[in-house]
Amino acid sequence: MKHHVSVARQCALLICGLAVAGFGVALTTCAELGTSPISSLPLVAHYCVPPLSFGMTTFFINLLFVATEVALLGRKFPPLQFAQVAVVFVFGMFIDLGMWVCSFWSFQNYALRMAEVVLGSVVLSLGIALQIHANLVFNPGEGCVKALCQVFHARFAWVKIAFDVSLVLIALILSLAALHGVFGLREGTLVAAFAVGLSLRWAMPLCRSVKKFLLIPAPRH
Repeated sequence: MKHHVSVARQCALLICGLAVAGFGVALTTCAELGTSPISSLPLVAHYCVPPLSFGMTTFFINLLFVATEVALLGRKFPPLQFAQVAVVFVFGMFIDLGMWVCSFWSFQNYALRMAEVVLGSVVLSLGIALQIHANLVFNPGEGCVKALCQVFHARFAWVKIAFDVSLVLIALILSLAALHGVFGLREGTLVAAFAVGLSLRWAMPLCRSVKKFLLIPAPRH
């Protein structure tokens, strides 16, 4: 019984992290100064295939991240992490919900829009940290970063920055090749690339406190 309660609380923490991260992505994107780096490739793919929502292209791109994890870790890839497919489907739904919520306001002032990018990046980092501390199933993007850290013995925050910048470059190439211009990528994308990684440095300890509060072990009998 003690185990089931713990898993239920971990699932609650994970879902909370997905919701927060999805809203963070939406905040950054709706500022119209570019989206967060982790979502740059899905957003450009969304422009290339308009019938698919931003959330759904996020789902399909993240399936590639799961495949990358499997390739990096091989037999060390935990079978439980195949549940990332379901996790990213939920994440995509939260992104679409967040985009709908954020559509109810629009800032014309550039400074306010940039502030929305920074706020969205901070919110996204909180969502990522909550998912990591849930210690159950990762969002594929973060799972891929963790796999890289495991293989190359590097710090999560710095690998996260390198991973995000790489996604932006791939998204840029796709945008130029398929759309014959730069779409979904602006100065806000560059700001978010560093803001998310740097915010994780304080978001991780903060969310560790949240984890200790929510995942209190059941008393022994």
